[in-house]
Formats: sequence, structure tokens, C-alpha cells
Amino acid sequence: MLLTSTSDLIRIVYSAETTVDLDIQAGWADQTTTAFTPGRTNTNETNASGATATIVGSPDTSTQRQVKTIVIYNAQATYSNTVTVQHYDGSLAVDVWSGTLSPGESVEYDGTKWNRLNSSGTLVTSGLTASDVQSQTTNGAGVWTKPTSFTPKFVEVIMWGAGGGGGAGASLVTVSCGGAGGGGGAYNRRIFRASDLGTTEDFIVGTGGTAGAPGAAGAAGGNGGIGGTTSFSTNNYLRAFGGGGGIGGAISGAAGGGGGGGGQASAGAVGTTAFGVGGGPGTSAITIANPSCAGSGGPITVITTHNAMYGGGGGGGHTATPAQVVGGSSMFGGGGGGCGGGKITAGPAVNQPSAGGASNAFTAGGGGAAGVSQNAPTAGTAGADGNSRIGGSGGGGGGSTVQAATAGAVGGKGGSHGGGGGGGGCGHNAGLGGAGGAGGAGAIYIFSY
Repeated sequence: MLLTSTSDLIRIVYSAETTVDLDIQAGWADQTTTAFTPGRTNTNETNASGATATIVGSPDTSTQRQVKTIVIYNAQATYSNTVTVQHYDGSLAVDVWSGTLSPGESVEYDGTKWNRLNSSGTLVTSGLTASDVQSQTTNGAGVWTKPTSFTPKFVEVIMWGAGGGGGAGASLVTVSCGGAGGGGGAYNRRIFRASDLGTTEDFIVGTGGTAGAPGAAGAAGGNGGIGGTTSFSTNNYLRAFGGGGGIGGAISGAAGGGGGGGGQASAGAVGTTAFGVGGGPGTSAITIANPSCAGSGGPITVITTHNAMYGGGGGGGHTATPAQVVGGSSMFGGGGGGCGGGKITAGPAVNQPSAGGASNAFTAGGGGAAGVSQNAPTAGTAGADGNSRIGGSGGGGGGSTVQAATAGAVGGKGGSHGGGGGGGGCGHNAGLGGAGGAGGAGAIYIFSY
């Protein structure tokens, strides 16, 4: 850059911050018809109100000043600063570089181009953008803090509600039912302007629904609990609701519904002898197959259409035979839990439990594997945990038994990110029914960029 008149100069305009600490070094060479004279300045700017400051002064009469180097370093450890470098001729200011320097960052002019360096002194290429990720994948409260190492433009939040718990199996020597699976938690997503959010925002990650507890010998199993809601901000800027709990196994041939999948507007309901109602908005998948924002219902008929798009998959229920239904799946939400094994009238004889539903799928089943109904029944497999891309899978149902005084097997736990718990299998009195699997916790990811 050339300064060719006594009014030409280089200056910076920097922003007001709580604390300002900018170190600036500039070097140049002055040339006349008879001499070539190098020069330089070292300055420090600390005006917290922001200011316009000259960093390369004007040359003398009949002198051309060639600016060779400029280095501007943000020495502040906490606060960023927006800096603009200008070539000013006394009446017109032309911006030659402008940007926000994070703590420890610098920008340098080498005589031909501007280079930006990060706090480690590494060149920052123009294609890279600063970003920040804060997440929590276990239940409980937390606080998101807006990044200060750069100035974010947008904040993207994705979350899952918690999965519902599976119902416990019944205990009886004749026809009886395994516990139904819990519904999967819903998925939700939203992008905010960073300026619309506070410096901090509270959030809560939903707790997985409680596992259904076995009743006494010869008694029905307990229902699973409803999964907790995941929310962002005390103003509830975004929420994802939990799945409903599966109904406990009956000491009769009564049908039992899985927990309804959680929706983006309300939680799924605990299963009943009719079905488990999915969370809103809209109508659950018992009447509308594959709903979008709603959770799918927990059926009492052998179907495979109880899947959802953003809501949770419905928990697997059973018919009055009983015949087990696999857990429903969801493209984005958590999968529903599978149903525990039961006992049919003839014999009595066992029937097999069902698998949990999956996430990133529109076909029921495919989650945690079912246990095995036999003299020594086996437990359902836990559902796979989710991540920032996919919800949790539902746990598999536990196996049942006709072996005297033998307990039913437990249902598999739902995977984190909203997987529903599997239902427990039937026990043979005086053996108790198997406990249901607990629902998987919700999750939240907060991306700033």
C-alpha cells in the first residue's frame, strides 16, 4: 500500500468491548529522490469504548511511504474485537480489511495480501468458519453458554425426548401376557439467530421412563413410566416429548397396548387395553400410518405401520391371544420397545417376545433383539444408543416361561436419545413376571456458527 500525499494515512476502527487490548506493529519505507528511509511503529489500543486510531502516519512533502507490514494482534484473553483497517486520504476512507479477531487471533499484511492467524499462529484459510458444539446425552439440567471466542450468527438445536419404560410381565400358571414396550421419544430441531438468544440459556434433558415393576406372585405386571421432556430455554423455545410407558402384562387374555410414541407437542400415553395414544400434534398411527410430527401409537393388533417421521415409534403391544407386536420405528425419533413373551391357552405354552423398533428407519422392528421364551427365559437386548444423527433404538422384549416357580425375563433398556424400553416376559407362579426395561434418556446438541 502506498501513501503518496501528506493527508494519506492508514488507520483502524475497532469495536467497543468490556476490555480491549490490541497490539499493533507497522513497518514502512519512505522514498524521496535522494534517500530511502525505513520506519516502524509499535502501538497498543485499550479504549473500551472503541475508537479510530492512526497506525501508519502520513509521509512528509515530496515523500512516498510504502507500507511493508502490518500486524494486529488481539491480546485479550476473553473478548473478541471487530477491527477494520482503512486507507484514508483526508476525505475518503477505503476499507482494506475487516473482520472479528477472537482472543489470541491476529491478522497480518505482508506487502501483498492479508493473512489471518489463529491463537496457535496457524494460518486460517478463508473457507473455514468458527463453530462451537455443546451437548448433553444424560438426563438432567444444564446451561448453554453463547460462545465468546467468536461471534456466532446462528444457533442450531437438535434434541430427543426420553423413551417410555416397558411394562412388566404377569405371573400365572395359565394364559397370561408379557409387558408391552415403551414408546420412543420425539425428535425436534430449530435454528435461531444468535442475537435472539441470551448469553446463557437453560436446558433440560428428559429422564427415561421407569421400568414397569413385577407384581406379586400370581399378579399382573406394573405399567412402565412416561419418558421425560427435553427442552431448551426456560421460555421453552424448543421441546421434544417423551414416549408413553407400556402396559403391564395381564393375568388373562386381555390385549395390551404399547406406549404411544412421543410427539413434538405432547408426550405419548401409557398403553391401555385399547392401544397407546401417540403424542401430538395430529393423530397417532393407529388410524394414520406413519405420522410426521406426532408419535405413533402402541398397537394391540399385529401390524408394522406404527412408525413415525419426527415423533417416536410406538411400543410393541399384544393381541388377546396373546400375539406380540414388534416395536415401531421412526425416521428421526427413538424406536419403540418390543413386547415381552406371554403364555397361550393350550398347554399352557409360551410364545415369543418381539424386537424393539429402530431409528433412521420406516419399518417396524430392527432395534434391540427379543429374548427367548423357554424354561430358562432370556432377557431382551438393550437398544442401541443414538448420536447427533440418529435416535436410540427400542429394547427387546424379555422371554416367558412355563417352568414351575420361574421368573420371566426382563425387557431390554431403551437406547439413549429416546429409545423405548422392552416389556418383561411372563413368569410361572410362584415365579414373578420379568421387569420392563427402562426408557432411554433424551439428548440435546447445540451448534453455534
